[in-house]
Amino acid sequence: MDRYRPRYHFTAQRNWMNDPNGPFQRDGVYHLFYQHNPSKPEWGDIHWGHATSTDLVNWTHKPIALAPSRELGEVHVFSGCSVVNGDEVIQFYTSIGDGDRNPTNGAQQWMSRGTDMTTWVKPDINPVLTAMIHGELDVTEWRDPFVWREQDGWRMLLGGSAEGKGSSFIYRSEDLENWSYIGIFHQGDEQIWECPHIFRFGDKAVVFYSPSKQVRYISGTFSGDKLTDVRKHGTVDYSGFEGYYASTGFVDEQGRRVMHGWIPEGRGEEFPVFLNWAGALALPRIVELKENGAIAMVPVPELETLRGEKFGLENIRAKQDPVNTGVRSTCFESLLTVDRTELEKGELVVSVFVSPCRSERTDVRLNLKANTVEIDRSKSSLFPNVHKTPVRGELPAGESTVNLRIFADQSIIEVFVDDETCLTARAYPSLEDSDGFEISSSSELVVSRMDIWKMNAANIFPL
Repeated sequence: MDRYRPRYHFTAQRNWMNDPNGPFQRDGVYHLFYQHNPSKPEWGDIHWGHATSTDLVNWTHKPIALAPSRELGEVHVFSGCSVVNGDEVIQFYTSIGDGDRNPTNGAQQWMSRGTDMTTWVKPDINPVLTAMIHGELDVTEWRDPFVWREQDGWRMLLGGSAEGKGSSFIYRSEDLENWSYIGIFHQGDEQIWECPHIFRFGDKAVVFYSPSKQVRYISGTFSGDKLTDVRKHGTVDYSGFEGYYASTGFVDEQGRRVMHGWIPEGRGEEFPVFLNWAGALALPRIVELKENGAIAMVPVPELETLRGEKFGLENIRAKQDPVNTGVRSTCFESLLTVDRTELEKGELVVSVFVSPCRSERTDVRLNLKANTVEIDRSKSSLFPNVHKTPVRGELPAGESTVNLRIFADQSIIEVFVDDETCLTARAYPSLEDSDGFEISSSSELVVSRMDIWKMNAANIFPL
C-alpha cells in the first residue's frame, strides 16, 4: 500500500472514484455506490461502484452495480440515488450519451431495479424523464436525481441550470414511473447546482446542493412542494474541490441522517509517484438541525472503534516556539479544547505532518480575531505540483470553549470545529519523516486539553 492511500477513509479498490451515489441501509447492511472508472485512475467511462458495510467503517467491495448500456446509447451513468420500495430497490441516475445525449443539454433520467443487490435491470420504460418535461424553460446541465417519499407520493429533486442560473427542480410521482414537473425548487447566482438532496426534520427541512464550489445548504419549512420560511443559508464544508464536494445522504435504520461526500485529489498529472487509485470519500457525518436553522455535523461514532494508542495532554502552554506533542503519526484523530478567552490572546496553530526540520508541515489555524479556521498548506509538501491553496472557513459562534477535532489519514485532513464548521483538504508530504505533531501560537496561551489517538486501519482493502 502506498503512503498516500488513506487507511480509514473509503476508496475504490483501484482506479478513479468521485461522487457517492445512492446510499441506503437494508436489513442492517449499508450499501454505498459511487462514480467509478473501472479501467483508469482518471475520470471517464463512468460506472457505479458498490460496497457494503455493517458499521459505516469497514467495507466490502462488491461487483460493479451499474454500467453504461452501449447498445442503448449510454456512455456514462452519472450520479443518482437509491429508493427502497418494499422488496425492491430502485436506482435513479442520469444517463449520458454522445451527440444529442450530451450532459449539457441532452441528459436523461433513468432507473434500474434490483432485489438481490447484485443484479440490476434497466426497464424498457427508460428514460423516466427527459428535459422536455420543462416545456419552454431553458434547462441545461440537468442531472443527479434524488428521490424520497412524502405522505401523498414521491418527490424528486434534480440539479442543473435554468436560464443560466444554478437551480434545483422538483417533480412529483405516485408510482415512481410517471413524473410531473412542479417547478424550480430553489435558485442561486451560480451557473449550475449539482447533487441536490434533502433531509426532513418534521415540518422542517434542509436542502443541500453543490454549486461547483463549496457544498451549501438551505434550511426552512417544507410544505411538500416548497421550502418556505427560510432560516439559514449555510456551508456544509468550506473546501469545495479542494476537499469536499458532491454530497448525498440517507436516513439509516436508527433514524440517523447520514451524509457522504467526495474528497478529490490535490495533485497534478506530473505527481512523481504513480498511484493506481484516485479519490476518496469523507468520513460519514451525522447531520442534525439546530434551533437557529444551522446544522450540526459529527463523524459517525462507529469510527471510535478504530482508536488505538491514546496520548492525553493538559494545560499546554502554546507559544511561538512550537510545542512537540511527542506524537508521530500520519493516521490519527485529535480533540483539542481551548477557552475563547485564551484565543483572544493570539492565533492558535496545530501543525500536523511535520518534518523534523519543519520544512514540511500542514497548519490548522484558529484565529478568533479574524473569526476564521484555516488549513494552511503553503508548506505541506516540497513537491511543486500539489495543491497548496488555503482552505478557510468561519469560526462558529459558540460557548466559552472551542472544540477542534482533526482527523488525519495519510493524505487527508478533516477538521471539525464545534460540530458546525467543517474543512477538508489533501496534503502530500514528500519526506518520509513528515509525521510530527506540534502546537504553537502567535502569543502565549493555554490549551485546556488535547487527546490524540493513533488510528488503526479500517478493513476496506481486499485489493
